[in-house]
Amino acid sequence: MSEMMVSAGEAARRLGVAPATIQRWVDSGVLHAERTPGGHRRIYVTELRRLIAASRPAELSGPLAAWFDVLMTGDPAKVKAALIASRQQTGAWAETADEVASAIAEIGRQWEAGACQVFEEHAATEALRRAAASCAGEMRHADNAPRAALFTIENERHTLGLALAELVMAEAGWRPLWIGEGPPADELGLLVAKCKPDTLLVSASAASPPASIARYQIPLTEVASREGLDLILAGGGSWKRDPAVKRVITFKELREALA
Repeated sequence: MSEMMVSAGEAARRLGVAPATIQRWVDSGVLHAERTPGGHRRIYVTELRRLIAASRPAELSGPLAAWFDVLMTGDPAKVKAALIASRQQTGAWAETADEVASAIAEIGRQWEAGACQVFEEHAATEALRRAAASCAGEMRHADNAPRAALFTIENERHTLGLALAELVMAEAGWRPLWIGEGPPADELGLLVAKCKPDTLLVSASAASPPASIARYQIPLTEVASREGLDLILAGGGSWKRDPAVKRVITFKELREALA
């Protein structure tokens, strides 16, 4: 079986560097690459894992290590207990969510480096998703609380960040309306008409193609503007800058945007 290879752009995304950096590393021999008949660079996944492993600290420490260990159990009950304990210690869901997000990112890096298996990553994220949903289900909302619809862009399956955002929003006095995986762009108007939210919180991960995000952002912004709704764009995706909307990446930033 031939060894898996990725494009220079994908290599840059996985390593968290600019595409020009990948080109420089290939030219200097830091990374080995092959060229396709069309002249495009292709880089071995094993090469990426070698660099990722070399750039990581030998051992994790502090809250990151603690979260990593509990998430890797894949046990929703243990993860929920850890969430509640962290919330009591930090005093706010935003701080807890940012800590957990760092641990999830570390699990992703471990997978990229070949230090953990796909099923382990899936078990960890699913345990967190279930634990966060359970915590959110126990929170109460005032009848007159402002309503926020939470969903991703169309064809985006990464909803874990929204699960943590739900906790932050509920604590801030909002009533989250969970939509999850993004509705088609042509249904956004119907969603607003039926759910009657005051705010739209929409997430796109770094894995989402920029073109897909841009296509979705156009009708999304139009609907929010037409209906007089606040729009918060979240996640690591490449949203286009727009002074009319709020852009957040961390959960602390989300809390501030809701104030």
